[in-house]
Amino acid sequence: MKAAVLGTGGLGRIITLELAADRRVDEIVIVDKRGDRSRALQSLGKTASLTALEADVTDAAALHRILSGVDVAVNATLPAHNLRVMEACFEAGCSYVDSAGYSPPVAGEKSGVLEQLALDSRWRDRDISAIVSMGSDPGISNVMARVAADRFTDIDRILIRKAATGEKATEGFPLQEPASGDELYEFPPPIGKRRVHWFWHEEVLTLPTHLGKPVGWVDYKHDVNPELERAIHAFDALGLLIPDHKVKVGVTQIPFRDAFMAAMPEPSTLIGPLPGALGIVVEVHGTKADGTKSGARASLTMEHREANRRRGTTAERFLTAAASAAAVMMIHSKRLPTAGVLAPEELPTDVVVPELAAREVSFTVADLPG
Repeated sequence: MKAAVLGTGGLGRIITLELAADRRVDEIVIVDKRGDRSRALQSLGKTASLTALEADVTDAAALHRILSGVDVAVNATLPAHNLRVMEACFEAGCSYVDSAGYSPPVAGEKSGVLEQLALDSRWRDRDISAIVSMGSDPGISNVMARVAADRFTDIDRILIRKAATGEKATEGFPLQEPASGDELYEFPPPIGKRRVHWFWHEEVLTLPTHLGKPVGWVDYKHDVNPELERAIHAFDALGLLIPDHKVKVGVTQIPFRDAFMAAMPEPSTLIGPLPGALGIVVEVHGTKADGTKSGARASLTMEHREANRRRGTTAERFLTAAASAAAVMMIHSKRLPTAGVLAPEELPTDVVVPELAAREVSFTVADLPG
């Protein structure tokens, strides 16, 4: 199989490592607009040959040339490029995987991942496949929701919770009312109780319509560093976080909101192993086949030091790369229920769960008491 990895930053590097270690992959084309960055990865291949190319995904002609002859492309660039890269893959007859989609700032607004999924019939008619938002969360969290939801005929609510420990655990930015919907949530050890807040996230958009059964409610909450929370409230009170509030940087004007998000620390750039752990929990509450109400809880916890041992990265990056690589291999082995554009919760659990386990990614599912 010939794969392409578009974007060789923190995530693209780990995806390349995952694919290069898989004996089913014969050739990998790694593409970045910074040629020095893609060329630096050429020595990573173990069983697969690696070819480094310099190109920008906004160059449609160059992208089409690169993707011609590629079986599956993984988009590790910004979610803003997803639709552009998907179109290039479609034209080249190449299957597609990404790890995250754009989440709209307004409830009910159609954008990003929903537009990607709307391409399903077109891709199905072409008999090529795409798996979108297949990372840690979204991605593995959707699979966790699917496994837990299989215990029920109807779903009342799905609650997705994520938290990280460690002094620099400040990933994420709330796109609903800043730091709203807060609650104390008990995560499995070593994380424990953490204060979490609402985020707009891809799971909230896809699970109600792609889980295959009625779903009443889905929400996603993530922990936020207390200092960051106070800053969010202060900037929001000043009106700085509205999308059309722009600031001048040199000769360019950009939204203050984008500049603030860009200033958040990126764990993959830190020197040395990051202390602490990452936890994802998915609660599903619903009705069983016998008519009784019940709940199930799927949990995944990973130490950053373990991710560093395996791939020299953080738990977030490792889980995201492992999920994306698993999606590539599911497409390659033709183990999808159908061609077209699929959300992670549509993947057959008897295939995706073992594929994740082969990459040392697993989660537990237990009934909730009462």
